[in-house]
Amino acid sequence: MSDETESSPARKRRVIHWNPEAGEEQRRPAWTWRRVLLWTVCGGIGLLFAVGLLNRASKALFGVGLSAPDSAVASAQAAPAAPADPNAAFITQAKAEQSHELASKSLAELRRMPSDHPVQLQQMILLEKSMIEGETLLRAHDFARAQAVFAALNADIDAFAKNMKAKGEARQGYDKILLRIKDLEIARELAPGTLDTALEAAGAGRQLLNDGNFTGAMKEFERGYAALRQAEAALADHVKASLVRGQRALTQGAKAEAIQAFKAALEKSPGNEAALLGLKRAENIDRVHALLLHGAKLEQEKQFALAAEAFGKAFALDGQSAEAQQGQARAARLEKETRFASAKSAAEQAVQRREWEVAIREFQNALKVYPQKTEVQAALKSAREQAHKESVQKLMAKGYAHEDRREWKEAREAFHAALELEPGMAEAKEAYTRAGMVIRALLQYERLVDTAEQLANRAEFQAALKRFNEALANKPSYLEPSERVLQLRKLLQEQSKPVEVVFKSDGKTWVSITNFKTPIQTEGITLKIYPGDYEVIGRRKGYRDIRMILQVRAGVPLPEVAVVCDIPTDKL
Repeated sequence: MSDETESSPARKRRVIHWNPEAGEEQRRPAWTWRRVLLWTVCGGIGLLFAVGLLNRASKALFGVGLSAPDSAVASAQAAPAAPADPNAAFITQAKAEQSHELASKSLAELRRMPSDHPVQLQQMILLEKSMIEGETLLRAHDFARAQAVFAALNADIDAFAKNMKAKGEARQGYDKILLRIKDLEIARELAPGTLDTALEAAGAGRQLLNDGNFTGAMKEFERGYAALRQAEAALADHVKASLVRGQRALTQGAKAEAIQAFKAALEKSPGNEAALLGLKRAENIDRVHALLLHGAKLEQEKQFALAAEAFGKAFALDGQSAEAQQGQARAARLEKETRFASAKSAAEQAVQRREWEVAIREFQNALKVYPQKTEVQAALKSAREQAHKESVQKLMAKGYAHEDRREWKEAREAFHAALELEPGMAEAKEAYTRAGMVIRALLQYERLVDTAEQLANRAEFQAALKRFNEALANKPSYLEPSERVLQLRKLLQEQSKPVEVVFKSDGKTWVSITNFKTPIQTEGITLKIYPGDYEVIGRRKGYRDIRMILQVRAGVPLPEVAVVCDIPTDKL
């Protein structure tokens, strides 16, 4: 460590070194060649002495020295030198002990397995001997040889364990292969030699099974199964070929050939569902084939409904016939498409002719076939709108035509129908109101004329004239008076002027005219009375009343009317 000094030169301080041994390095002696040589010689002598002590201690404790025995040395000197094993340098005590541990665990598992076969028992004894030999070498610290013994032992244990595991499977395998050979006896003629090979393999496997070679037995059984698989394949190919031949015959409508093919399949595969089903289908295949041909012909002639019916009958006879099922579906689809196209075409032509009712009906027929066709739905909506619009226009034109002909009742009905189709149409409302007003005026006019005529017939000419004038006020300007009205007007005009009537009395009788003159006493009076029928009443106290009907008519002169009560009541 470097000395530390103050920055100021005026004061000096003492520096203390941190290493208490500082300054003594120069006093230690240096390593010279003499010292190195001395240490080397002394160290070698000491090492040999230590090895000798350890060898004696090892012999005393374990009975084995660290150095090789004299006999081994002698034999090594006498024997020719063997090539050095490059792996021997890597065989250590740890590897040997690891192999020993693995062998111990595996052998313990084998001891728990039952060894009920003499060969297995003998093999187990040999394994136990190998285990003892390896453990002896391990205790003798001969790790290389111990490693070799344990490696071989582990391999034998693996083989023994596999053989033990194959025992149960091998015992069952023999029975299985015999049963399988029996089952495939039906295929002997289809695959010559395969069953004999399988039987031979079963026998060889049985012999190995008795010898305790279960793994070998399994190999023989597998060889037998390989031969049986050839028989199975031949049997399957035969059944498949028969089924294919039968299906081809069904397609061609060849009943006899189909039955023969399916029976051949059932001979080699009893209970085969496909063969049983094909045999059942073959019963009616000739009729089915004829219906299929007929349906195809009708389909070519565009008679899709009849074609679908024919295909449907074929499918009813043969529910497995894909051709019948597809033909029925196809013909039904084509029939629907034809109906749809026809209805749509007719509707479009009707639209061009502006025959909206026909167009609507045909669009509806098209939608009955395909309800989800949006373009047809839109066309139907448009046709209805056009039909509605034209209906309103036609009704309005009809109403105006009736109105021009003064057919007000018919006009009002047409305008009312237009309002029912288009309730908010202002033009229709106005026309309907106008027609109604004219009809009411006509009715009022007729009613007043009738009333005036009735009053005139009762000689109530003034009241009749009043009603007649009201009728004229309600008469539409276009309406010309009828002959009946003209005659009534002439009559009322003639009877509308007052007529002078002379009344004579005795000055004592009270004379009154109903609805015209209040009672008066007079000897004579002339009154101007409008034509009509009047009741003249004469009253005098103590005398009988006089009542008479006075008919006043224009142009008809009246004599003097004498009203005198001269009959006393006491003489009655």
